[in-house]
Amino acid sequence: MTITEELANYYSQLTFDDLPKEVVKEAKLSLIDSLGCMLAGSQTVEVKNLVSHYSHKNEEETASTVGLGDKLSKYNALIVNGAAGHAVEMDDVHKQAKAHAGAVIVPTLVTEAENHNPSGKQFLLSLVIGYEVMLRIGRGLNATEHRKKGWHATSTCGTFGAAATISSLNNFNEQEYVDAFGLAGTQSSGLWAFSKDGANSKMFHAGMAAMNGYLATDLVKAGLEGSAHILEAEDGGIFNATSNNYSFEKVTEKIGVEFLSTDMTRKPFSCCRSMHPAIEAALEIRNTLTDLEDITSIKVHTYEVAKMQCGLVKTPKNTLDAKFSIPYGIAVALVDGQALLNQFSDRRIKDQELQTLANKVDVLVDDSFDSEYPMNWGCKVEVETQGETFTYTIKNAKGDPDNPLSKEEVYEKFKYLSKDVLGESKCNEIINFIENIEEQGDVKNLIKLLNKYEVSV
Repeated sequence: MTITEELANYYSQLTFDDLPKEVVKEAKLSLIDSLGCMLAGSQTVEVKNLVSHYSHKNEEETASTVGLGDKLSKYNALIVNGAAGHAVEMDDVHKQAKAHAGAVIVPTLVTEAENHNPSGKQFLLSLVIGYEVMLRIGRGLNATEHRKKGWHATSTCGTFGAAATISSLNNFNEQEYVDAFGLAGTQSSGLWAFSKDGANSKMFHAGMAAMNGYLATDLVKAGLEGSAHILEAEDGGIFNATSNNYSFEKVTEKIGVEFLSTDMTRKPFSCCRSMHPAIEAALEIRNTLTDLEDITSIKVHTYEVAKMQCGLVKTPKNTLDAKFSIPYGIAVALVDGQALLNQFSDRRIKDQELQTLANKVDVLVDDSFDSEYPMNWGCKVEVETQGETFTYTIKNAKGDPDNPLSKEEVYEKFKYLSKDVLGESKCNEIINFIENIEEQGDVKNLIKLLNKYEVSV
């Protein structure tokens, strides 16, 4: 068997009853966490503009936009819902795969399920399959090398995960899974060039992956075949084309025994995960500082990818720039004591006090942290004042599998992101539904709850 065939063989036969209890528990938390991100993201200007644009297309409208209520074609709804899931930068991430699985898999699942109306068990199973395929491919690809070549794994690996999710919902057989993976891989793309100028296109990567995954499965139904060598082909296989020092073995290693979806990092801050260690360290140091004006310099020692992604911009020109700026993240954390949605608003990033403080921050690559990445995403922050130096080291910030958000914290995060869209009572209904989702004969009530928009007063 090729690697693609091994994946297809296993996941085409996997059933809900095969899933360990811990996997089911984590799948529910991933679902709640990702839905909160989608609902908050649906209220951003960018997502509303996408909906407005696509609403004027003369196409069959069969799928809902979560949090807004507009009906679009399935292709366009997948773009919009995926973009919404990635828009506020609070979506989950897997360290070894360096991919935001929830922003791709959950929008794909919700959009496709609206027409299929699967049982709660099938719904969760399809979520797990999507996560596992996406993350296993990301882990084998070598996240660090893939990223250094400019690729965004959320998109490149997400296309496979979306195809797997839809293949599961459609009860594809083994060969159909193979073809779907092959057709997904040949569409796989997503580049980090947006970080050069703060372009707002990053959120599209999640929507593109969802849409391309759906297109792959649709093409299978139309009779097209995908390559069974899409991962490992020397000429044109995605591993050789987009990475170095990859491992085919890690794609299928301990399959059925180890579930990568139980190791998700869930974000407490509204920015790139590589900023979180520095922000958390800054918040700890903030507790001991008496006057921010006494700060003369701040040094952040961290891993190379963190500097590549978040260490080059000191004065962000827009929200996306700010969400990929360790200097800004530290500054706003020290001043506001938080790094949530309001801290990354267009108004907030223009504050002169924040800009002055951010310009005192330097981000340095430290071999001690770089050598542990991506297993550990750590840093050391040194804040020098006129009379003293304060230092704090983070190995893995809050939200990491080694330092996780509790179930209650995930629920609170969901309500924070969703209550202004749906109202708190509907947020509680969604939580209660998902807590017992495997007992539901279908998921139509969940879909309806996500598409009720009046806010309770």
